[in-house]
Amino acid sequence: MFNKPKIMMRCQYISGFTVAAFMATMTMPTTAHAGSFQINENSAIDLGRANSGRVTQTQDASIAYGNPALMTQFKRLTITSTLSYIDGKGEFVDLGSTDVLGQPLGNEPGDFFDNAPVPAFALVYPYNEKLAFGLSVNAPYGLSSTYEAGDIQRYQALGSALTTINVNPSFGYALSDTLSIGGGISLQYAHADLSSAIDFGAVCFAQLNPTSCGALGLTPQSADGELEIIGDDISFGYNIGLAFTPTDNLTLGAHYRSGIEHRLEGDAEITVPAQAQPLTATGAFIDTQWGAGLPLPGVLEFGLQWKATEALMLSANFNRTEWSDLQSLDVDFDNPAQPPTGEELFYDNSNRYAVGVDYAVSNNWTLRAGYAFDESPSQIDAPTARIPDSDRNIFAVGASYSGWDFAELSVGYNHFNFKDTAFDKLGPTNDRVLGTSKVSVNVFAMGLTKSF
Repeated sequence: MFNKPKIMMRCQYISGFTVAAFMATMTMPTTAHAGSFQINENSAIDLGRANSGRVTQTQDASIAYGNPALMTQFKRLTITSTLSYIDGKGEFVDLGSTDVLGQPLGNEPGDFFDNAPVPAFALVYPYNEKLAFGLSVNAPYGLSSTYEAGDIQRYQALGSALTTINVNPSFGYALSDTLSIGGGISLQYAHADLSSAIDFGAVCFAQLNPTSCGALGLTPQSADGELEIIGDDISFGYNIGLAFTPTDNLTLGAHYRSGIEHRLEGDAEITVPAQAQPLTATGAFIDTQWGAGLPLPGVLEFGLQWKATEALMLSANFNRTEWSDLQSLDVDFDNPAQPPTGEELFYDNSNRYAVGVDYAVSNNWTLRAGYAFDESPSQIDAPTARIPDSDRNIFAVGASYSGWDFAELSVGYNHFNFKDTAFDKLGPTNDRVLGTSKVSVNVFAMGLTKSF
């Protein structure tokens, strides 16, 4: 059982910041655009059909990540490089946020998401008619967000960035002309850099009395400091896949990617304003080491792809992400004056449903479109300023041109329409953030695929 933030607890300011931080982060991406902070930008081709062909498509080498069992259908060495750009916008409408004394908490934030590119790489090498090898490098999870020093969320979140890089060598093996299997091992690196403001005025009120704090110049919102934690980890996971092609026109695929248990460790740096230095006498608010478990979820997928005519191909995909593994997060500090803290998150498993269509308008041009509905694992009673997450509808279009000798060019576009999210949460010093989050995301992708 975890303790909720209470003003009388001496160092509880850390809880709301540190734990929520992990829920919001990742490398080059900008905003939560798949379930919570999951990232799907691995292929411009599949992005153009709303990722409805991730476990069944053989149009580019990203299948080395999506379902390595299908690598056995490649006849030549194939390389795919993809660059996506995620353009997210996050707005927050304040509905009366207050500090511990009931005073207005600060400024209504502007756009709190950071835009950035997301690269991905994949390779398929057919060793012989039955055996193929592959390699994929991508970023499967993450988010980056920034609030300003005067924003109402500052005591719950300032900056959030988590870089994850996944390197996945894999193999595929054909058991027969219609059935193949595949699998691989993932080496995943995670790096977190998370910050939050500390209301030392409110901390003083919790430890002393208003008169003594006033004499020190410490009243709520009058003396903000900052906590920043930086840490990283390398951990391993695995993936297995199955593909069945009963006819030349129909492919059925299934794939499971395991969860990965990270243990992030690093430095916690605390900035204390001059008038709040007496509060460090107990040993609290001193730079220290920290560690926290971050279990990233497993993903199970099923899909089919049907070539209805020479020109028309249809795809469908079902994805289930095991977010329920992420019920809570524990944070431990090496400094004994900073007790371990935690927060319950109440994540549920989430489902994603996608359909797509490819239409070859000529020998060189193929057009695509797709739609997906992506459930959020977040529960209404466990919001976080770092991930204003909600269910979303995804609309996709794309195209490929294969008329060049050096490579096939593909582009894709997704628009993510999020439901508005009601937000009501007590922070680490009983600041209350109350309002509504509004999020929208556009994703642009370009990819090159070359067969040798």
